Amino acid sequence: MAEQIQSLEKAKKILDYWYAIEFLAQDKFDDMWEIRSKFLKAQDDFAKGKFKGKTIGSYRELQASQSIYDIISSDAISCGLKKWGNITIYIGKIKREACIECIARSLPGTREEERSEKTQDSIALASLQLAPDGTYVEHSFSLSTIIWSMNQIKSGQGSLAESIDEKEYRIVAEEIEKKFFGKEEGRKQVSEGKDSQKQEVEDSEECIQEFSPEAVTVKLLKDIYKYIKKAFVDGNIESTDSTDDGQDIQEVYGISFQLFADEKSRTKMDEDNYLGLSHDYFSGDIKFVLQKIKDETILSEGHMGDDLVHYISALDETGRKEKIDLVSPKDRDCFFQQVSEILRVENAPLGKWPSKFMPAFMQQMAVNLCIRKGTSDLYGVNGRVFSVNGPPGTGKTTLLKEIVVSNIIERAVLLAEYKDPDDAFEKQAFLHGEKQEHAYSTYIRGWYRLKKDKINDYSVLVTSCNNAAVENVSKELPLGTSLLNDLKPAADDAEEYRRMLDEVSCLFDSKRAQTYETISKKSVQDIYFTEYAKGLFDNEGVWGLVAAPLGRKINISSFYNNVLNPLIWDFYAGRDFKDIRIKKYAQAREDFNKQLKVVQGLQEQLKDICAAVSEWSELLIRQKKSEQGLAERKAEYESLLEAEKLPVKKLKKDLDQTISKLQDIQKKKEKAELLILEAEQEKEALSIGKRELLEKEADARRGTGVLGRLFNRKRAETKEQVADGYHEDVLKAEAELGRVDRLLEERMQILQEVQTEVDKAVQTRNQIEESITAKLAGMHEMEEQIQKAESGLQQIRTELSNKKPMYLEKIKSFTQDASVDAGTLLDTAFIDQLLSGDIKESTDAQVANPWFTKRYNIEREKLFYYAMRLNKEFVLSSKSCRDNFKTLGQYWGMLPGDEKERVIFHKEDRELFAGALYQTLFLLVPVLSSTFASLGKFLSDAKQAGVIGTLIVDEAGQAQPQMAVGALYRSRKAMIVGDPKQVEPVVTDDLNLLKRAFEDEALMPYKSKTVSVQSFADRLNSFGTWLDNGTDYPEWVGCPLLVHRRCISPMYDISNEISYNGIMKQQTREPDAKKESSFVYEKSQWINVTGKEKGNKNHFVEAQAQKVCEILEKAFSKSENPNLYIISPFTSVVDGMKAYIKAYKKNTVGTSLSRCESEWLGRNIGTVHTFQGREANEVIFLLGCDTSSKSQGAVKWVNSNIVNVAVTRAKYRLYVIGDEKAWQASSCVKKAKTILDTFAIRKIKTILEEQLPEEEQAKALLSASVSLPSITSFQVNAVEDEDGSIDFSVDTSSLLQGLDPGFMSEELTKEQLGKFGFESIEDLKELPLEVQDNLLLGMKLFYLLSPVYKVNSQLDASCCAILFCKALELRMKECFEESLKTVFPEEKIRGQGKGRGSVELQNVKSNELTLGAFQTILYAKRAELGRRMAQKGKEEYGYEWWDVFVTRLRACTDRRNRCCHSGLFSWKEQSYLLAEMFKRNRSDSQVQMEGILFESKIGKRLR
Repeated sequence: MAEQIQSLEKAKKILDYWYAIEFLAQDKFDDMWEIRSKFLKAQDDFAKGKFKGKTIGSYRELQASQSIYDIISSDAISCGLKKWGNITIYIGKIKREACIECIARSLPGTREEERSEKTQDSIALASLQLAPDGTYVEHSFSLSTIIWSMNQIKSGQGSLAESIDEKEYRIVAEEIEKKFFGKEEGRKQVSEGKDSQKQEVEDSEECIQEFSPEAVTVKLLKDIYKYIKKAFVDGNIESTDSTDDGQDIQEVYGISFQLFADEKSRTKMDEDNYLGLSHDYFSGDIKFVLQKIKDETILSEGHMGDDLVHYISALDETGRKEKIDLVSPKDRDCFFQQVSEILRVENAPLGKWPSKFMPAFMQQMAVNLCIRKGTSDLYGVNGRVFSVNGPPGTGKTTLLKEIVVSNIIERAVLLAEYKDPDDAFEKQAFLHGEKQEHAYSTYIRGWYRLKKDKINDYSVLVTSCNNAAVENVSKELPLGTSLLNDLKPAADDAEEYRRMLDEVSCLFDSKRAQTYETISKKSVQDIYFTEYAKGLFDNEGVWGLVAAPLGRKINISSFYNNVLNPLIWDFYAGRDFKDIRIKKYAQAREDFNKQLKVVQGLQEQLKDICAAVSEWSELLIRQKKSEQGLAERKAEYESLLEAEKLPVKKLKKDLDQTISKLQDIQKKKEKAELLILEAEQEKEALSIGKRELLEKEADARRGTGVLGRLFNRKRAETKEQVADGYHEDVLKAEAELGRVDRLLEERMQILQEVQTEVDKAVQTRNQIEESITAKLAGMHEMEEQIQKAESGLQQIRTELSNKKPMYLEKIKSFTQDASVDAGTLLDTAFIDQLLSGDIKESTDAQVANPWFTKRYNIEREKLFYYAMRLNKEFVLSSKSCRDNFKTLGQYWGMLPGDEKERVIFHKEDRELFAGALYQTLFLLVPVLSSTFASLGKFLSDAKQAGVIGTLIVDEAGQAQPQMAVGALYRSRKAMIVGDPKQVEPVVTDDLNLLKRAFEDEALMPYKSKTVSVQSFADRLNSFGTWLDNGTDYPEWVGCPLLVHRRCISPMYDISNEISYNGIMKQQTREPDAKKESSFVYEKSQWINVTGKEKGNKNHFVEAQAQKVCEILEKAFSKSENPNLYIISPFTSVVDGMKAYIKAYKKNTVGTSLSRCESEWLGRNIGTVHTFQGREANEVIFLLGCDTSSKSQGAVKWVNSNIVNVAVTRAKYRLYVIGDEKAWQASSCVKKAKTILDTFAIRKIKTILEEQLPEEEQAKALLSASVSLPSITSFQVNAVEDEDGSIDFSVDTSSLLQGLDPGFMSEELTKEQLGKFGFESIEDLKELPLEVQDNLLLGMKLFYLLSPVYKVNSQLDASCCAILFCKALELRMKECFEESLKTVFPEEKIRGQGKGRGSVELQNVKSNELTLGAFQTILYAKRAELGRRMAQKGKEEYGYEWWDVFVTRLRACTDRRNRCCHSGLFSWKEQSYLLAEMFKRNRSDSQVQMEGILFESKIGKRLR
């Protein structure tokens, strides 16, 4: 709960920020040349009697003495039109760059070099609208947010964020409006202006419209201009009142208006969509969702609520979900299980878009994950926002088609549950109408919504910020010609399959359609409202109304007039229409259900095969894991044995030693015990002896007492003497006993010590024995585990063996290639192929689509047809649909009410029924499309969550994240399709500066210019892959599409390498011969053109423009409308190029560019940002910029995204025009050049390695050799020598870096080296490293290209020869530079650069010593050089020798200059060059000499 509250708080903060940013944004002051061009054409057509239009737009700038009415009425009369709609006035024009500089001065930390070029456009100071009668439309005044913000920031009151708050702006704008339009005169309510409800009815349609006396005057506009300029511009930007385009501010009054033939045309065709100066199309939705979050109701509404909160705070969602890498999985078996689950046949759409081609592997993965039919846990790891990363040419439209088909069929399944279509609806009452039952019409008493809300899951809305992307989707889906082309059989298709394709083709070919409908009282063939689609798209080649563009008012008007209105009259006119139609609905329902069973039956068969493969694969995985486990255990056991071998041996040795020691101690103990025993025995003997002596002493003392002495004194004395003797013996015995006791004690101590030793030894022995036992037990346990694992593995092998015959039988028919029932198994072998490092293997797998057979696909395509037919009959049999369509027409203002008036619905009613009306419209048109800019207004009343089923955002990488908020809220699930590696969102520099005012740290990541709808959605997607982005943190992109089908090489290679880590797989067809002949050049190439840019951040280079015109001359000589784009990273280059072409056309007599109209220039020349989503046969990528330090910021600004988009616009040819030296600072451009220079060489190497049949190889080599780089691809420096001739020097670094060291790693053979005069590679390595590099690569290319010369005698050898030329140039400098400076220090040569006319050798720069310079010096000093060598004892190097040396050097120099000049340098010319460099001269020559590369070493001896 706490986490949820935290997420809501973050989302609130972000939405507040987005709301402010949207409010501050302002569109440029559009020159509206396209509108004006169309008007002038209409004017000319009218003069010729050809203009039949009912409406035309116009734009004029007010000239001196003109009135607003004069301008509008004169334009109307010139086209034969009489009415006009609201008039938009743009007041004043200020250069955006001046505003940016002012804001930058007021904001801290802004550096000038942060921007690549200056902004070229302007913005209006203010705008307002006039009603058709010229009166002011209330609340239409709009003040420039940029000049207001500029003023607020400079005033510095309060915090920056608070100072540019919207409320402050509204106060100021309202004050200005009140000041100039405060009185009732000259004002009109918005509804009056738009609907002309108060316009006099009796105005004749024959008379031209008039202005009211209260109309706004030019004087009032001028007063407004002066006031705004004084209040907001003066003091911030230096200016004078001027209409001069060169001034920062101009007093200009632009008038935009739409003319109509009559009032009826105005009502139906009025495109007015005035929003003021802001491009604030999204703040309404942002504010609405923000309130939902503040109310905390967003989470309780279901559908997208929780996911939308996570989307808004996506940059804080790091690590929220587990990432499943679909390109480089860590666990192959786990990946197999995940892919198997995703691609289970029941998880795929029931239907398929008609085409013999299937979606590729990753396309099908994306489709299945997006439609979310799966029920496993895997489908639950992702939210409702799913992203697809679609690199150029990888089939995003194919993806969309499959999702559309899936939704149509799933919805048809639900619709088919109703016998009567009207049973699917429930009636809802209006609340505020003035008719009976609160209705707005006598005949339509309510509106209807679907009872089963799940039906609404399957509507599809396609949106994008790229208008071309939206148009492409709307036009491509209904296009029958494209569909039928994709159903044409190939030459090798089996007869059965050809028949099946024809069956489907027949269903979708309007010319062969079996169904007839009465349209406009004519019987026509129909598939799905085909005639209406033809009218809507103005294209006879469409098959049905599967999609329609809406959003913009003109699109709504066109849709109503071409579809909705005729539908009402053609099918709903009679009261009995339903009775007539319901039978057709019943038949369509029956046919659909019948075909559904066919598809489901085939699906069940495939599910059986799928289950069998899954079971078999699981067994194989178990076997693999068991084998791995067993191998690991055995390895572990062997490792343990090896590891324990020495320890156990040592333990046993220690045990033996311990036992031996114990035995010794035991012996010692026994000895000690024996000694103790002996001592104890001795003590016992002494004790007995002592007792006996004591007894004898006692006996002896008897009678020695007083009485004894009295009676026998002598005898008593004798006895006493005997007793004393015994006593002495007793004393001796006691002494001896004492000695023995002491001995015994000593021996006991010894025994005790010995016993301690014994105990220790026993303990040690026991410990060792326990250790040995434990180790042996571990080994035994492991042995048991190995036995158990072997047993388990054997069981699996037995199971596999038992099941194999049944499994093979099960898949036998499925794997027969020629059968229509054959398909690709998704088994472990397929995964191995998919993840293979072999490009061909992995490409084959990526192109495949497991489980789908031709028969199954054909039946699925038929089901799509029957679903469309059911859908059609459901709509045509429903009174609820009819009434909702009529209400929708009234809601749009197209269908008048009962009294022919415009029906105005109450706001509450609008918000209640709008969602249901659009959901009914989706039943008629399954796919609706609109730009983001139009969507908010189009669905402004449809405020319910989940009113849209599936939202598809195309080109999402171009859209700022806030653009999608409203659309996501209204949807149930979303598929975000784009590419973060292409063009990023366009954010004007002024808005980017204003973002700095928001200082909250939490907003920092959201202020980045690169964040987009795509990047936000990618953050939430669990399925995708990691792409390197040049940092330590790779970028996660959602489910990537990998099979590229647009560009041939090298464009594909450049894109794949610089943007996609090489994960794309190429499947592009080469152009046919007819198409090839239309191209300007035979190959794609870098064209090196140097020159100076205009400066002041204008990167236009005139010399490069001249080259473009040379190319265009050829292009327009071949075609009146070349399929060629000129693309630049910079607006200044684009503007300069357009101006240059116009001047070139004017000044060049007989130019083929006279065919190049302004329309072609506007359509075919632009910045990279204007071309995303488009493609051409040929592209000129015009880089601009020079080598000055001031242009380096711009060079570094050009990132891989820009290069990626530019090169992938070219399908077949890319011509990059730029200064190689200038663009070395751009790693991505440098990489692109390297690929351009080397791709043909790599291709040739691959061809030779493939060992193709001789004829096939020769053909392949001939084709590849055409693309070898010519000298124009390289940086060539031209230097004028002393004699005025031009000496050339070429930079070979791009070849060296592109091909070495990874290219041709094999060493040259001794024989190959010998042909160039080297006995071994060691000889070559004695040369300086740079000389070595050029020579080594030159020799390798020589041997690589030698077989090519055999099949192409016109081979251009430039790319090989320049390496030898460079080597010779470097060798001459190494040998002669220092020597000549020492010997002839005062000798002069021509210098290079300003102020360096003649330069003494001692002061010469290395780059000034060219081959020509060496040749001149050596020729002039031949005699002196001869004398100097003679003095050194080298008489053989006399005058004659130097004369021959110089002659050979001159020959090399001349050939080098021819090689380095534009044009072909033949293989034969190269042979002559190599002979002079490496070969001994002719034997009959007066002076014998080796090749000059070797002889040049003599230069070192001159010092």
